Amino acid sequence: MKTEFPIPEEDLVRWRRHVHRHPELSFCEHKTVAYVEAELRAMGIDEIRRPTETSLTADITGMLPATGPVRTIALRADMDALPVEEAEGLEFRSENPGVSHVCGHDAHVAILLGTAKVLTALRSTFAGRVRLIFQHAEESLPGGARDMVAAGVLEGVDACVGLHVWNDRIGRLSVCTDRVATTASDAAWITIEGRGTHGSMPHAGIDPIVVGSELVGALHTIVSRNIAPDHFVVVSPTVFEAGKVVNVIPQTARIGLNIRTKDADDRALVRERVYALAEHVAAAHGAKVTIDWQSGYDAIVQDEGMIARAQRVAKETLPEHLIATRTGWTASEDFSAFANRVPSVYLFLGAGGPEEGYHVQNHHPAFRADEGCLPYGVAVETAFALDFLAGER
Repeated sequence: MKTEFPIPEEDLVRWRRHVHRHPELSFCEHKTVAYVEAELRAMGIDEIRRPTETSLTADITGMLPATGPVRTIALRADMDALPVEEAEGLEFRSENPGVSHVCGHDAHVAILLGTAKVLTALRSTFAGRVRLIFQHAEESLPGGARDMVAAGVLEGVDACVGLHVWNDRIGRLSVCTDRVATTASDAAWITIEGRGTHGSMPHAGIDPIVVGSELVGALHTIVSRNIAPDHFVVVSPTVFEAGKVVNVIPQTARIGLNIRTKDADDRALVRERVYALAEHVAAAHGAKVTIDWQSGYDAIVQDEGMIARAQRVAKETLPEHLIATRTGWTASEDFSAFANRVPSVYLFLGAGGPEEGYHVQNHHPAFRADEGCLPYGVAVETAFALDFLAGER
């Protein structure tokens, strides 16, 4: 790393391990946010507010006089954990049964705390303001970012940066060169109302399993026969529930769908086709359907200038063999609530790849973020903030 500032590596490990040991679910991050606030105050940061009960923002204001309008850049870390029992084998394993940081948010918290410590020490060298956003509830709809935006955390903010660790070589920073960095995520629950009957008398009923089976096949044609081949869309039936007794044709069946899109028109089209197919397939069999559509996070749409800045800062800060570019992530993230309002960029940081012994992706019970990635995250967040506050280049 090419940095002119010291990185608090021992603190990074301490922060990460504390948060990892004490994971909290979405909207329940009470101890986590209190811990973060205490650590920030110990650094001498006192411009702190709680926009929601379990989230926090902190401002670090530079001491150099501004020669023009004061610029503000926001850096965001999410803090919540997942309802997943962590695999055995880690000395600082989760102490909260059934809850763990197997997405890497513990690393995000540590990285942003490290960035805060570095920028606080550098206050005399820059003008402008860095707003640290410690966000709650990224993992659960409707997401915490929306609440924070509504509470005004982006007021006066000129740009925003998000960063996520993932299963890739330690320290490799990936900058998505496409404007659309992630997918939009929606879900649908389709309930099929048939007519139950004795298993020996199928003619007396309307079998919702038959209807559902036909509908699953039809749903798979949405992408193959309606979406342009160069567009990314996923429509996946992931739940099929029906019946509990072998000799009874059930009254109802339920199908759960997971939907991912990048293009807004594709998103609308998928919804239209789900409703049309469900209603027509059901009607053909004399059944009825109801659909509970759950709109999830929007896709993260990046700013082209922020993408270019991220590429340049990364090349100046990290050795070239640790830099890659990629064309987006198929998962979804509520950082989109920030990116849809201010110019933003979303970065991916390798926290251990298969060649280093890390063989599973985020959300797997055995996912681990190698602590070697933490200094790289601090380096690039700090360098990006200082570069942005220095003005256009």
